[in-house]
Amino acid sequence: MQHWRTVLGDGAFLEIRYEDLVADLATHARRMVDWIGLPWDPACLSFHASPRAVRSASLQQVRKPIYRSSVERWKRYEDRLGPLLDELAAR
Repeated sequence: MQHWRTVLGDGAFLEIRYEDLVADLATHARRMVDWIGLPWDPACLSFHASPRAVRSASLQQVRKPIYRSSVERWKRYEDRLGPLLDELAAR
């Protein structure tokens, strides 16, 4: 992400950590909608209940509320990610 921050500059994109989003969907959903300059719609919090057709491979995900089960899931692979994490930290 540091590369894109450097190349694109401040304000080019909005960063939101997944852990923060699932912990407080309302706050971060409002931040996203505000950032793109649209008016707030409470339906943003119940996106999964929309009756609109979904024509994509993500149909199963779109119809589910945001879930927390993926938070820190990476830790079960931490021992195998060591070399990658070390390399990224060195940059």
